[in-house]
Amino acid sequence: MNKYISIFILALVVLFTASCERRPLVEVSNTHYVRVYIDEAIRNVTYGFYNSEYVRPVHKAPDVMRVALADKLTGQIKAERFLRNKSKDEKGTYYDGYIIADPGEYNLVTYNFDTETSIVNEAADIEDSKAFTNEIASHLRAKISSRGDAELSGDEKIVYEPDHLFTTSCGEVSIPYSESADTILPNDGGYFMAKSVVKSYYLQVKVKGIEYAASTVGLLTGLSGSCRLIDGTIDTSDSITVYFEMNPNATQSVGMEYSSGIENAGSDSTVILYTTFNTFGKIPDLKNKLQITFDFITVYGKSYSETFDITPAFHTPEGINNQWLLIDRIIEIPAPPPVTGSGGFKPVVDDWGDINEDINI
Repeated sequence: MNKYISIFILALVVLFTASCERRPLVEVSNTHYVRVYIDEAIRNVTYGFYNSEYVRPVHKAPDVMRVALADKLTGQIKAERFLRNKSKDEKGTYYDGYIIADPGEYNLVTYNFDTETSIVNEAADIEDSKAFTNEIASHLRAKISSRGDAELSGDEKIVYEPDHLFTTSCGEVSIPYSESADTILPNDGGYFMAKSVVKSYYLQVKVKGIEYAASTVGLLTGLSGSCRLIDGTIDTSDSITVYFEMNPNATQSVGMEYSSGIENAGSDSTVILYTTFNTFGKIPDLKNKLQITFDFITVYGKSYSETFDITPAFHTPEGINNQWLLIDRIIEIPAPPPVTGSGGFKPVVDDWGDINEDINI
């Protein structure tokens, strides 16, 4: 009987050993304190906005940062921790906590873990990890009927704009054995600083007849849909179209620099329609066209769109130095068609009359 019990226990050990892949065990004494700062200087969000009187994007610091230690030779993740403790000092906002890891040489990679549209694939090899965004929902795509005079192609990849993703990568981290908690620092003696791999562009265009617009979206082609997490390098083979919404109330009257909005613009006047959108970056191909479509839904139920090439706007001093895309075009939204005829439904009801009829029961 004891022989059969021993064989059964041995079989269970072999079964669980073969079916479970586990990370190496570490000693609890190998506990290390880690602190990561974020660089909140984001152009066109926290600084460098085109006009400080305009409506600006709302910046919110991340709630959670993920820190991962990857083997320096293989890139495989050996330890990770989610940092939820957020504080501030003279260097800025930081996140800190403790991570347990074996002594060794590591790449340390961090990014914020609470974004809605920026997604990081959970590759075991940090060298292959990418940040990207999903394609827009089918009901949003169904509302976009045209690209100027041309229909949208079925294989065009239209994605949400990414949220700001704060990342840092340091390939020079040495962790010695310690019987007590120590602090992980870069080998250069500095500190870990995470910066956003996402850029924010300010964009404006002149519009006549904005009072006829109920909603507006922008569609910008020629952008990259992903970037490497470890260094922020964009994927030049991943060409996408970014979808972003434009609030028709975010306008300024031409010639009235500090107008409070379209209510002061007057009927059928020309206004500046503006927005700020996010992207991983544009594909730096000389043959790459940066086309934008402004797609309007009018207050009288019709759609109206215009498409044009804005590649030159990216190469102006404002586009290069400030990430301002100042489009020198005027879009004219058609006025609603005039009402013809008597206008209105006028039903007529005759006088009531008696009806005499036998009913069979």
